[in-house]
Amino acid sequence: MRYTIRHTFDTDAETFSGKIFFDPAYNEALFLGHLGFSGYKLLALDKLPDGTITRRVECTPKVEIPAAVKKVIGDNAGYVETGRFDPKTQRFSVDVQTKVAADRIKNHATMWVEPRGDKKVERVVELDTTVKVFGVGGMIEKLIEQQTRASYEAAAAFTNRWIADKGL
Repeated sequence: MRYTIRHTFDTDAETFSGKIFFDPAYNEALFLGHLGFSGYKLLALDKLPDGTITRRVECTPKVEIPAAVKKVIGDNAGYVETGRFDPKTQRFSVDVQTKVAADRIKNHATMWVEPRGDKKVERVVELDTTVKVFGVGGMIEKLIEQQTRASYEAAAAFTNRWIADKGL
C-alpha cells in the first residue's frame, strides 16, 4: 500500500532539517510528550563530513490494535526506525522494522521538504507498507496507514507550535 502525507510548516527547508527534524530535544518532546508514545529512544545519530546524517530510533507508540490483528501479531506495536538523510537530494529515507512479525511487515518512507514561499515549506512523505499475513494483511496495512496519518497530523500541529515558540 502506497500513500503520501503532506503538511505545511512555517519555516525554511534548512531550518526544518537542520534545527528541527534531527534535534533530540524536539523529538523527545514530540514522541514522549505530545504523541504519548510509551517509549522513544535515540539509538544513534551520526553526522558525516559530507553532510549525510544517519539516525536510528526505537519507538513504542500507544495504539489500539483490533482483536483479529492481536491474534496474529500480539499487542506490541514497537519498532526501530533506521534512516539516512542524503545532503545531495535533501531527502530522508527510512526503513521501519517492527518488533514482531518483522519478516512479514515492511515499512519504508521517503521524506523531503519543498519551498512554499517566504518561511514556508511543505513536508512530503511517501510511504510504502506491505503486510504479508494471510487473511488480515490488508487490514493491518489499513491500520498502519490510519495510525501513521493520525500521528503525522498531530506531529504537524506540534511542529508548527515548536517553530513559533522557538522562533525558528
